[in-house]
Amino acid sequence: MSNTHYDVIIIGGRCAGASLALRLAGNNLNVLLLDRATFPTLPDVPSSPIFHPGTIGLVDELGIHESEYTHKGSKVERYMLNFVNYFEAEIPTSRMNLDRNYCYGIDRNHFDTVLWEHAAQAEGVTARDGFSVTQILKDESGTVRGIIGQSANHDAETFTADLVVGADGRFSFSARQFGAEAIEERNEFVTASYHAEWENVDDYAPGLPDAVAMYDTTKGFSLLVIPIAERKYIVCTYMRAEYAKFGARKIEDAYCEGLQRVPHLWNRLKNARRVTDVVGVKRIGNGYRQAYGQNWALVGDAVHFKDPLDGQGIYDALLGSKLLAQSILNWKQSGTDWQLAGADYEEKMMAATHPMFLQTVGRVKQQMHTEAPEFLLKTYLRWMMNDPDYQSQFMRYISRAIDPADFKTEPSISPGILFRGIARDLRQYFKAS
Repeated sequence: MSNTHYDVIIIGGRCAGASLALRLAGNNLNVLLLDRATFPTLPDVPSSPIFHPGTIGLVDELGIHESEYTHKGSKVERYMLNFVNYFEAEIPTSRMNLDRNYCYGIDRNHFDTVLWEHAAQAEGVTARDGFSVTQILKDESGTVRGIIGQSANHDAETFTADLVVGADGRFSFSARQFGAEAIEERNEFVTASYHAEWENVDDYAPGLPDAVAMYDTTKGFSLLVIPIAERKYIVCTYMRAEYAKFGARKIEDAYCEGLQRVPHLWNRLKNARRVTDVVGVKRIGNGYRQAYGQNWALVGDAVHFKDPLDGQGIYDALLGSKLLAQSILNWKQSGTDWQLAGADYEEKMMAATHPMFLQTVGRVKQQMHTEAPEFLLKTYLRWMMNDPDYQSQFMRYISRAIDPADFKTEPSISPGILFRGIARDLRQYFKAS
């Protein structure tokens, strides 16, 4: 067995892990970045791969230009919300009123590879993909000292470190090995999601290419369609967790049956071809784990995981790695005790992510587990979703341009939305008559 010492070992080389390595690079630290996958490859579980302006800004800070990780046809300038059999709302991303008034659908295979390659080339970073960590090393006091792992068809190797970071996702092996306890869970209302990539998909409508479309049946089942390249989309089924009990049916069969529930989408796929396997999570938990301990830390979905409804997972992973990097550098360069540095990271990470966490779990209850009366769907909810002021607030909420705590997720009767909605209906009535 070889034995090499590092300042930091990072287990997991996707959004959180590779971005952490990049932020630590060039600071006289030796960093070992490990991932069991061999890049390029897709993640094992689905995510909501939409980059809003806040996420793009965090990637900018890593020195990676958006042209490196996006494809032609992935730029999003409108969201289409289709409440099946009731109404649709078109929301232009210009409603965000930001310097960047667009989003991107992200090809995770491509983005993760670009991020990994940047980290692998960074000063002070040793990157090894295709390497599986099999054990976390601890001393008699329970302090983490390193890892044991191996590449395919090779002998086990041991690496020691001053700090070991788990960035290996919501089902984190590292968290279990560290003994990280759950510190908050909100799983009263949970969902399931399955997705695959499709190519040669038709546009939402003539003149509406590259739109993110969400089809909401209003019965606890939705479909999300995200452009990641020209005529190439990720197509997701999203449902209450109890609807994901497929029994003897194959996941692929259940997934295709779900797509057929919305004829508009199924028609868009008539000439399309599914180009990846269907992957999914049958019960998407929401919560936090301990963020740090005796010479260990967690980042990304390993520490904080939640429903993909608001598309905030990648943003939170990149933000979390930024905050953890600051604490690690304070510890290594300023002599701050690791326990104090770790506590500072946990406090700042919670403050930065918890308001959105609460909003997201509230919106899951409202959108996926509460069926609105038909008269409300046909009137006030339709007026609200088509109201320019509401659309602006919603898009600024999604893009983290406002404090998530300031956004009202529960629909309440607003006189302004009410009067503007009635006025629009009257204008359309007289125009048609």
